[in-house]
Amino acid sequence: MEEPKTPPADEPVKTEAVGSDIPDIPEDELHEGPRKWWTRQNALFVGFFALVILSVAGFYIQRGIVQGYEHRGDRYLDQKDYDRALKYFLKAARHDPQNPRVVFSVGKALLALGREHEALQAFRSSFRLGGANAELYLYMGFVENRIGRPYQAELFFTHALKIDRKLFAAHRELGMLRLKESDPAGAESHLSQAQKGYAFDKDPELYRILAETRMRLLLYEPAAETLTVVVKGSPGDAKAEEALRKARREIELEDLYRRIR
Repeated sequence: MEEPKTPPADEPVKTEAVGSDIPDIPEDELHEGPRKWWTRQNALFVGFFALVILSVAGFYIQRGIVQGYEHRGDRYLDQKDYDRALKYFLKAARHDPQNPRVVFSVGKALLALGREHEALQAFRSSFRLGGANAELYLYMGFVENRIGRPYQAELFFTHALKIDRKLFAAHRELGMLRLKESDPAGAESHLSQAQKGYAFDKDPELYRILAETRMRLLLYEPAAETLTVVVKGSPGDAKAEEALRKARREIELEDLYRRIR
C-alpha cells in the first residue's frame, strides 16, 4: 500500500480563492431583480398597435354604414321612390364624400327626379374622383341629351361603347340620335344591336322603330322578322300587321325577280 505523497517542505502549497472559476460578467449586464416589461419602447409599440387596430376597425365600420345606406338607396331607386333613394344616397355621401360610386348614385337619383343640371354636376364629380366607366358615360349622355345637347350626348354614348360594346342602352340612344340626324342606316345599325339586349315586352317602342327604319331602307327580310315579333307581342296591332304583309309581298317579289333574272 502506497503512502500519500506530500510536497517537499520547501515548496509552497498552492491554494485557489473560492469562486475563482466563475467567469467575469460585464458590468452593463448586471441589474437588480427581474427585467421590467413596461419599458418606454414597449409602451410606444403597444400604443402604435392599438392605433392600427382602431383605424382598421373604424374603416370597416364606416364602410359598413356607407354600404347600408347605398343598399337602401338602390332598393328605393328600383321601387321608383326617387325622393327616398336620394335621401339615403346623400347620407352615404356625407359619410364618404370621396367615393365616386356613391356620388354617381346621387346623380342617378337626381336625374330620375328631373334635376338634370344637378345630376350632371354629380356625374362630373364622380368622374373627377376616378369613377370613369361605361355606365357613368352612359348617364352623362342621358343628361346631355335631356338638356338639349345631342352632340355632347353622342360623344358620351360613343365613349361608353368603347369601354363596353355590349352596352345596349348606349346603342339604343345612339340609334335614336341617328334617326333625328336623318341617318337611317346608322340608326338601323345601332338599333339592331340594342334589340339584342331587350325583349319586346321590355321595350316595344324599340322594335317598332327598328321595323319602320328597316322598311324605309328596303331591308324587307329583317323588317319582317322584327314585325313578326311585334305582331306576336301585341295582337291586334293593325299597323304592324299591315307592315308585315307588305314586307312579305316585297320579299316574294324580290324572290320572283331573282328567278326571272
